[in-house]
Formats: sequence, C-alpha cells, structure tokens
Amino acid sequence: MSTNDYIRQSANKYHWHKYYSVMRPVSIGTHPKNGMMDFINYDCRTEVNGRMVWAELYYNRELTQNEMEEFEMIRG
Repeated sequence: MSTNDYIRQSANKYHWHKYYSVMRPVSIGTHPKNGMMDFINYDCRTEVNGRMVWAELYYNRELTQNEMEEFEMIRG
C-alpha cells in the first residue's frame, strides 16, 4: 500500500475532514495547525472537481470559513 493510500484509508476510517490547498503545496505556515492529521502534496497542480489544487489536507475538525479564506483552502 502506498503512503497516499494509507493516508486516505486512515481519513475514511477516522472520519477526518478533507480540504484542498488552492494556491500552494503544504509547507510550514501554509495551513492551520490546530487539528491537522495528515496531508498529501501533489507533484504538480491537479484538477479536482473543476478546481486546480496543490494538495489535500486532513483535519479532525471542521475548519472555519475564516481559516479557509486565510489559507486559501476549499472543502474536499
């Protein structure tokens, strides 16, 4: 099993909330820290549901609208 498959399987098992980073890959200071469980950076921008994104991030809580706007993220 690949690392990405393991992360996605864990997300399903533990009911983590999924978000996408629209403007940049995940790095220090590019996402809310509170509740973050794991992430997957893509090799290049990838189209998901009609939007170009850089990464998928998983949280054990829902992000606020303010957090999503501040860090330029969308719901998965």
